[in-house]
Amino acid sequence: SRLSSGVVAWPPRHRRMLAWLPHRRQRVRNALVVAMSTTSAAAAMPPATPRAAYVHLPFCRRRCFYCDFPISVVGSKPGAADAAAERYCALLHREIAASPSRQPGAPPLASLYFGGGTPSLTPPPLLAGLVDGLRDAYGLADGCEVTLEMDPGTFDVARLRAFLEAGVTRVSLGVQSFDDKLLTSAGRSHDAAEARAAVELLMQAQSSAGSPLRSVSVDLIGGLPGEDLASWRRSLNAAATTGAQHISVYDLQVEPRTAYGRWAEAGTLKALPDEALAAEMYREASAVLRAHGLQRYEVSSFGREGHRSQHNSAYWRNEPFFAFGLGATSHLDGVRLARPRRMDAYEAFVRRLEGAEGAGRQHRAAGGQRLTTRGSGGAAASAAGDRGFAAAQAELGVREEGVEAMTTLIMLQLRTTRGLLPAELTPRFGETLAAAAEGACRDAAAELPAEWWVMEAEEASGGGDSGGEGAP
Repeated sequence: SRLSSGVVAWPPRHRRMLAWLPHRRQRVRNALVVAMSTTSAAAAMPPATPRAAYVHLPFCRRRCFYCDFPISVVGSKPGAADAAAERYCALLHREIAASPSRQPGAPPLASLYFGGGTPSLTPPPLLAGLVDGLRDAYGLADGCEVTLEMDPGTFDVARLRAFLEAGVTRVSLGVQSFDDKLLTSAGRSHDAAEARAAVELLMQAQSSAGSPLRSVSVDLIGGLPGEDLASWRRSLNAAATTGAQHISVYDLQVEPRTAYGRWAEAGTLKALPDEALAAEMYREASAVLRAHGLQRYEVSSFGREGHRSQHNSAYWRNEPFFAFGLGATSHLDGVRLARPRRMDAYEAFVRRLEGAEGAGRQHRAAGGQRLTTRGSGGAAASAAGDRGFAAAQAELGVREEGVEAMTTLIMLQLRTTRGLLPAELTPRFGETLAAAAEGACRDAAAELPAEWWVMEAEEASGGGDSGGEGAP
């Protein structure tokens, strides 16, 4: 039988999940450790060639009160990010040039994601240059999904057209709420009217003949201070009636290094929804969005047919991916490598990758395939280059293998409605470990809160999708 998101998942980043899920993850891991001690591990399957790339564009008009992402605040004046973005994009080009490139004949990228930050503050010509640079380095498949995160109030018709001409095919719009009071309390730079206007611009652009914009996604955050079920329902309905083909709903998580975190520690952060209300808000999201034809395919993601996020689906399948930019984490050859979160440290990281001024090199990367980096400089420079990316992977990266690799794969795929079949684990990890994983997940499922099964039954009665993430 299929292991699905109903086995060990709970609403996205929900406070109850945070207390409950790590214990179940540890239980699964412990069962796998015992199984591995009594059997020989199956021969490791080489990871697939990376088909996805993430690029971090960190510029923001201000820092929202819940945000702990690596960003660079540039203010709200028009063009405030332009000079900083030009310098930063030059650094990104250097990192791309100092990173592994695909060998001729290897498959090109199937998805490219520009996240932030507020990537729509980046001048469109600079974004076009990055798309071109990544196309030169890795190739872009026909129909490659190119997502740009955008914020209301950061673009008009002309700027949107320029982004689409740069290669953008999908937009993820950071609305978060359609309630002005809640937007203010979250420190957002836009109001509800700007959010509605932004969605309208996107839908108009998409409806134009020959438009390259294939999907529009809207982000919402539930559980903001002062939010109740009625205001949450209004935001859900407002988002669902825009015509957007995809909606992501996230439950607020208060992080220590944020304004909310500082206020919570001081005891001044008030009116956060309690656990019961937060759970009810997630159930409400599922019900409202399903009623508008958006099916849940991952704990926080709802999409119409043919509009699931291809890029995020690669994450949930635990596939390898490239990543570039401040604070970005790549996943290559079983190693997760996080870039520094401070700009000066990131610049030093890029210089380290470049070795002898970006000299050419070869090393073994994802899939055991021989990858090369661009540049020239002879044998000495090539040796210096080997101490760049490969050394960073070895010294700074975190390798996942054996039990850790299997546990991560299980937990990521169980976020989706597709889940995974135990038989899918067998070729990589062997029959004994696959059986141990299935048993551990079933044991964990027996302890799921009753509310989960109510929601699962509601979704099943509403025709919830059980197909694979990323499927049409």
